[in-house]
Amino acid sequence: MTGRTTVDLLSLEDFHQKLAHRLTEAEKALRKLSTEMQCRPPALGSFADATENSRRYSDIHQSYVDQVDRLRAAVKAAQSATATILANYRTAEERNAANSADIAAALNGVDDALKRKEDPRV
Repeated sequence: MTGRTTVDLLSLEDFHQKLAHRLTEAEKALRKLSTEMQCRPPALGSFADATENSRRYSDIHQSYVDQVDRLRAAVKAAQSATATILANYRTAEERNAANSADIAAALNGVDDALKRKEDPRV
């Protein structure tokens, strides 16, 4: 290994364009979870098992909403990072001067977006 990092702008541009489609898909899923499926548990009745299953359904639904929201945030962070990298390394000289620390710094937002938030429940 030479210790050098190279940036293939064409591949990065393709990836950046695909992220727009993935963001649209994530937003569509989030919208569906937040509207059509907005935590309406099935009508199971009021006996103990039905009440417990209804609560579990609500918890699972909220978990899906949280996960899709994290996915959306990660895609947005990746979009921002790839846009920054593309803007910074337009010429061959800039790409050749790029180092892994610069690129890693641009991608830090993706890791942050993927981290689970603390569970507020006790």
